[in-house]
Amino acid sequence: MSEYKTIFGKAVKALASDPTDAGAEGQVWYNTTTGSFRTVLATGAWSSAPSFSTAGYGAAGSGSLTAGLIAGRNLLNPTDNPSNATEEWNGSGWATGGNLSNARYYAGALGTQTASLITGGDNRPPGSSTNTFTELYDGSSWTAGTAYPVAVVFSGGFGTTSAGVMLNGSDTTYSSTTNEYASGSWTAGGSLNTARRWVGTAGSQTAGLAFGGQIPPSGYSTNATEEYDGSSWTAGGNLNVTRAVNAVGGGINQDASQTNALASGGYQSSGSPKTYFNETEAYDGTTWATKPSMAAARGYGTGGGSGTAGISVGAFDNSLTTATEEFTTSIYSPIAATWASGGNLNTASRELAGAGTQTAGLKFGGQTTGGSNLNATEEYNGSSWTAGGNLATARHLLSGCGTQTAGLAFGGAAGPNVANTEEYDGTSWSPGGNLNTARSRFAGAGIQTAGLGFGGYASPPAPSTLAVTEEYDGTSWASVNNMNTGRRFLAGAGTQTAGLGFGGYDTAASNATEEYDGTNWTSVNNMNTARYILVGAGTQTAGLGFGGYITTAVANTEEYDGSSWVASTNLGTARYNLAGAGTQTAGLAFGGRAGGPALDATEEYTGEIPALDYKTITTS
Repeated sequence: MSEYKTIFGKAVKALASDPTDAGAEGQVWYNTTTGSFRTVLATGAWSSAPSFSTAGYGAAGSGSLTAGLIAGRNLLNPTDNPSNATEEWNGSGWATGGNLSNARYYAGALGTQTASLITGGDNRPPGSSTNTFTELYDGSSWTAGTAYPVAVVFSGGFGTTSAGVMLNGSDTTYSSTTNEYASGSWTAGGSLNTARRWVGTAGSQTAGLAFGGQIPPSGYSTNATEEYDGSSWTAGGNLNVTRAVNAVGGGINQDASQTNALASGGYQSSGSPKTYFNETEAYDGTTWATKPSMAAARGYGTGGGSGTAGISVGAFDNSLTTATEEFTTSIYSPIAATWASGGNLNTASRELAGAGTQTAGLKFGGQTTGGSNLNATEEYNGSSWTAGGNLATARHLLSGCGTQTAGLAFGGAAGPNVANTEEYDGTSWSPGGNLNTARSRFAGAGIQTAGLGFGGYASPPAPSTLAVTEEYDGTSWASVNNMNTGRRFLAGAGTQTAGLGFGGYDTAASNATEEYDGTNWTSVNNMNTARYILVGAGTQTAGLGFGGYITTAVANTEEYDGSSWVASTNLGTARYNLAGAGTQTAGLAFGGRAGGPALDATEEYTGEIPALDYKTITTS
């Protein structure tokens, strides 16, 4: 028998603790502390990703994991309600695309994000349950294409618009018919061995894959897999879980192939109640292997991918959802983000402001439960709060930025809204230049010598909700370009030249996010949860938003990576009118209210920590 050293060129080392660097992948060592052989191997996991904009099910999918597309869907309001909405996925967030000419759901699709095709589907009401409408997408708009040979629904496709295959799914009944698409024309393809609809697909016109789905006459599901060679279908390895998988219309399957495909979620339509699945499997060209399950069981969705990376979009689990999940493979098994209790404020406060870091935080202003304005300042050392020098002007609903030894407080309400600015040196506050627009309920970012204030509320007769932005240079404030969307009770993060504004309230709770480059504001991907009276921390490319209010206090936390928001671990105490400080990986939340009295509670945030996924080797 060959020795490990002979095969791999390294001896098995005896170590008192497991190695922590990525070079441990594939190596074997003996842990003398645990008395076991250990290694690190890549494994897969599903994680939450940014949601798409409008909840619905039965959207057709096409494209890839970094350039995906969903089109149409059923909005159920309260009965069948076909949509013409198109949304594009860039690998980290969703953006609105051009609308379909024909609203529909349960349609078939194939192709890429910039060259996609959709056909058939259900457009009731007001149309029929099946149709032949074909449309082509060029990355921005849909145009009419050659009608499909027969009216279909529950169909699915794979390949491209220059060499694609569409499975009929259901025409007058469950169908085994396929048609090939090239140069704007449809021609007959080879027939499936098993007639079915709602089939998962992958591959190309000469090396295709079809798996799962519903079969006649009962509508129960199948686990059958078939492989296409460009003219005929042959049996492949069966799915482990019998189901119609989440791959509506074919799915986002450009990353998959006949020998490397992913099946996730799905449902069994017959029987009552319906059964939804979260199981995931990967195909290697011969057999399906079980992979980690999705976080939520759901069907009627779209998705796809390979054995190492995938996506599942939307679907239905007895209610509509906008949820997106991503499947990734890594040698890391991250330690989840956490909020932990810190030392309490000396004075319970709501509508206060904050600055600094998790280990050197600053609290100032606010209001007591009884409605008295506060001038109190407190400093946090990472475990407890101590009194600092008082503000000259007691106020609440103010904004702030900077550090514990160089803080900036500005605006707020001291009865009427005020424009007062004060600078903190770690001991006492001194006057700074006034804001040009007295306001409250607004957001701030930056440092003491380069501050940023934006949005908020100005007392009548001025417009009540503001988009006004001002920059502070350490001496005075200057008005600059407005935000795109005026709002109050929003949150801010970042710097004067790379600012971030998110959430808030205008006529309703907002999830809008805008980035500031030192000159202009640009609208970017929305937060997942619309809310107001929240707080922010971090930078423009590593932001943190937490707490807030919708119809009650919320504990939601989201992280921003410069492109999109991803949900993280909730606060321990749902609250609003709170203050925050710190970074995306080391945040601080303090004060606020949960609907009743002002709070003194402090929480510390620790972001997700990458950790190697160790495996213990056994003989079983």
